[in-house]
Amino acid sequence: MSPQSRTETKTKVEQATESVGRLDLRGGDEGPRYPQYLPSVEHATFPDWEEVNYVDPGTRGTADKRHLFLPGSKHKNITPRIGEEIRGVQLSQLTKEGLDDLALLAAERGVVIFRDQDFKDIGVKRQLETARHFGRLHIHPPYPKGIPEMHVVYKDPAAAGRFSAIKPSDLQSVSSVVWHSDHTAEQQPPGYTFFVALEVPETGGDTLFVSATEAYKQLSDNYKKSLEGLKIVHDNTGMIEYAKSKGLPARFNPQKRSHPLIRTHPATGEKILWAIGAGEGNGMPRYIEGFKREESDATLRLLNDVLQRSGDIQMRASYEPGTVVVWDNRAVGHTPVHDHKGERRHFVRISAMAETPF
Repeated sequence: MSPQSRTETKTKVEQATESVGRLDLRGGDEGPRYPQYLPSVEHATFPDWEEVNYVDPGTRGTADKRHLFLPGSKHKNITPRIGEEIRGVQLSQLTKEGLDDLALLAAERGVVIFRDQDFKDIGVKRQLETARHFGRLHIHPPYPKGIPEMHVVYKDPAAAGRFSAIKPSDLQSVSSVVWHSDHTAEQQPPGYTFFVALEVPETGGDTLFVSATEAYKQLSDNYKKSLEGLKIVHDNTGMIEYAKSKGLPARFNPQKRSHPLIRTHPATGEKILWAIGAGEGNGMPRYIEGFKREESDATLRLLNDVLQRSGDIQMRASYEPGTVVVWDNRAVGHTPVHDHKGERRHFVRISAMAETPF
């Protein structure tokens, strides 16, 4: 982003924070433990992103992760093909080299779960500084007052409106599962993503993940060849227009662009089946460029069957106090599971934008 754009963005945020609509809680308990991270309603707009050069920090990581797997720490695979859990390492204390190793591990395993972290208590400045090591920070409302780089995920039975807890009877389908990757219509979509647990239910409220890298490996060599060179049109117009229709903040102008169906990860060199939620209306990937509608629908339906029904390339992330999940938004898709009852679920998400897909 140019210096002028940064100035414009800062000015608009400052103007918006002068009149902020805060969350309306109906009472009944002690209230949120982290009120400074409650979602606010700031009707700020931002200049469209400018494309910038991106160097993936994972390209600097070490193969044995020597700066991340520190003496006394424990780490294990969550499943053979996706996910890693780490205990005995504080994200807040990692060196730059340790963060580079984390990037490479997230690229390789898709999802890294850190337990017993102090990250939620180190303050906004250090939280954003840590995430900024991985790239330019994305902006997506709702966010805490004056902190547009920090997206809030909040469900509370004591809250009014869209932040109230989701009931099965409120769902438009029989399941709350909605597979997607975040903000794929951007020129440089998010890559490394921090998901910080502030308050978690005693049980439930998990996140499911699927490896798009492993999904590509499931395909036959001949079918892989047929997909090379194809592009998917990604479009966030529906999301922007929906927000406007509900009186909610609309951050940028609508985006519509083509990205490769099979993209390559710059840190690992591996191919990624980048079609999670495509054509289903629950994500930004819409259709294959140059295909007739029926051809596109049939192809994307098959690919999403591979992604969504292959339990052998999926994992479930459960949460406990002090959990921070780091995932690579390029390499995995995810979905929340709204199965918790009568308990607050409060997270903040910080996403670093990555390269233009290739």
